[in-house]
Amino acid sequence: MSAEPPALSAIVLCYRAGESIAAVVEPLHALLEKSGIDYEIVLVANYWPHHQDTTPEIVRRLAARHAHVVTLDFEKQGGMGWDVRSGLKVARGSTLVVIDGDAQNPVADVLRMYQLLRDTGADIGKGRRMNRGDGFLRWFMSCGFNCLFCVLFRTWPLWDINGKPKGLTRAAYERMSLESDDWFLDAEIVLKAHRRGMKIVELPVMFLANKERSSFLRFSAIWEFLIHMMRYAMWNRP
Repeated sequence: MSAEPPALSAIVLCYRAGESIAAVVEPLHALLEKSGIDYEIVLVANYWPHHQDTTPEIVRRLAARHAHVVTLDFEKQGGMGWDVRSGLKVARGSTLVVIDGDAQNPVADVLRMYQLLRDTGADIGKGRRMNRGDGFLRWFMSCGFNCLFCVLFRTWPLWDINGKPKGLTRAAYERMSLESDDWFLDAEIVLKAHRRGMKIVELPVMFLANKERSSFLRFSAIWEFLIHMMRYAMWNRP
């Protein structure tokens, strides 16, 4: 791998994806190879030691077959947010784009996000899902969460705070000091960017159904969101 930092780091969250991660990594690699952009793909396959998870071995095999692909497979010390932060920490790119490895976002969204940040000069980009392939209940929960978020933090017209991909310039990432280890990490990115006066743009995306497995998001995450939101609102008053 080149000693020079790449223009783009595509960070793929692979937690418990198993063999299905190839359906994301293979087309993403082919897309970025054809793009003419200097890139790297960071596959985050961190794992809980008490789970039977073949993902670390699978992503290592994928990385061995392709150039510009690196892997992380640490014993987990947190949830989704910890995985994102570990991927961002090792990524070397000038632009950082995070996407889930469950194929619910087309891999072309990585390149679209990169181009949107470059074209607009924005600091942060986030996906805004124009549909919900995961059903009415998740749509209803998302609407409630986003309405409360907008009221508490006055972030309107931003919507779909948890939408991916997430894009960050390196300068923006280094100003944030991200801390969340769980699902609140998406919200933390938006809140810290908003509070620091960074330019945030939204990328309209199509959100597909996950045909491989059910979501890892549980009802307990709703309480996590609410608790984090209230704490953030109280501790970050002007």
